[in-house]
Amino acid sequence: MGRCATGSAALKGLLEAEYDFARAARNSLRTAFLEYLAADSLVLEPKPTPGPAFYGTQPDQPGALAWYPALAELAESDDLGFTTGPWVYTAAGGGQSHGHFLSIWKCDAECRWRVEFDGGVSHAAPVSAEPKLEPAQAVAFDRAALPPGLIAEDAVSRAILDFQRALGQDGIAPGLRTYARTREFRFYIDGSMPMGVAAANRYLTEHPIRGAWQEAARGRSSDSTLAYSVGVLNGTRRQSYAGVQIWQYGPRVANWGLRILLLNPLPT
Repeated sequence: MGRCATGSAALKGLLEAEYDFARAARNSLRTAFLEYLAADSLVLEPKPTPGPAFYGTQPDQPGALAWYPALAELAESDDLGFTTGPWVYTAAGGGQSHGHFLSIWKCDAECRWRVEFDGGVSHAAPVSAEPKLEPAQAVAFDRAALPPGLIAEDAVSRAILDFQRALGQDGIAPGLRTYARTREFRFYIDGSMPMGVAAANRYLTEHPIRGAWQEAARGRSSDSTLAYSVGVLNGTRRQSYAGVQIWQYGPRVANWGLRILLLNPLPT
């Protein structure tokens, strides 16, 4: 096996896989997911659920689901990345629903991109279309290599656990003030468009969320610059949430920041 693509070529390959996935779904949503989901993948349905087992038992829906990536990023090691963008579902009767998806992709031993996690939120129809991120636009931003000592100390796990402890003690909003990457952080919650850190803090001040994070799976890139935690937030106000945290290493602060937090309220 040859060496897998790196840098901009790796990001282009990830975006091509996303577009191929979306095209395959036009013919059969079930078949497309079974083809592109990794064997150990999880999907939010509504709790974290093994993806192949879930779609293996689902009939094809009569409607059509369409989506495209508006944002995609890779770990410095080019073996783990995420994509996110708008989706629209058109029912057989013509009605539509809208939302945003979030997928975590892993490059396997044969240099194929496969989905490790898939989830999303629903919201009202957007006022304007979000620009597509095409493979030809793929540019991988250079980031400083992670100091080996931080990998040996498993510093990324400490950051994740510190944030998860804060969820139970103080709630999400105080945790964001410590761990959210102010310029790039995104917050997804059902019923709302994706939010930056300022909008997320306003939302979480008005709708405080606190609880214990029960982890279902955790993964990371080979160099630990990108990591994720999938789980259920058991809220203290009789409301629980399924979701995912994506963590990214920031060389300026030599620590990991919360890049994306997605939460879906679970039925009470």
